[in-house]
Amino acid sequence: MTYALVLGSLLGLFAGIAPGAFSGLVAATALHRGFRAGLLIAAIPLVSEVVVLAVTAALVSRVPPDVLRWMGLCGGILILYLAWRTFRESADPPTPDPGQDSARRISESVGLALLSPAPWVFWLLVGSPLFLSAWRVGWAAGLVFVGAYLFFMVGANVGWAALAAYGQRHLDDAWTRRLMLAAAAVLAVAGSVLIWQSWIGNFQQMVSGSEAIRESVEDRVR
Repeated sequence: MTYALVLGSLLGLFAGIAPGAFSGLVAATALHRGFRAGLLIAAIPLVSEVVVLAVTAALVSRVPPDVLRWMGLCGGILILYLAWRTFRESADPPTPDPGQDSARRISESVGLALLSPAPWVFWLLVGSPLFLSAWRVGWAAGLVFVGAYLFFMVGANVGWAALAAYGQRHLDDAWTRRLMLAAAAVLAVAGSVLIWQSWIGNFQQMVSGSEAIRESVEDRVR
């Protein structure tokens, strides 16, 4: 139980605080639309990660590389589109998030969360084997692992949203624009890297940090 709690917490925290496409999208949304809009995006992994876990745990085998490759290419293109839109929105003053635009952002963010191969690779190579191992010990241990992972991952994303929303309230328009441009740059780089990694099939790199955390926890807890 302790092993599942510690490992799930550390892996979730690492996934949440690592700068990337999703954290950039959370920050950009909160900067332009406020904390509530950023919070809605930050909470998406509560659904998307569970879906990916359920599918990968049921497969118990690796998804064919070609599937991951095309998912990555589509996800990278979506990220580049979001970077372009964030760049355009940087010229607009921050405004509360209207309902229709909020729904569109949520649907795009769900698409990003499910199209990116990173969570699929993580759960296939690291997460699902650990979850199934904990589940064999006891259902409570399996739920603790997943619950701790989601709590810290979503919590870190909420932290990104809160930090960005704080900046929106306390910074002038010029600084808000600079931060929006920085978020657009992060998204553009993340999308380009994802397309390149997917094209060459370099999926193992996506979980190198998670595997290092797992090995460290195994050395210390067990």
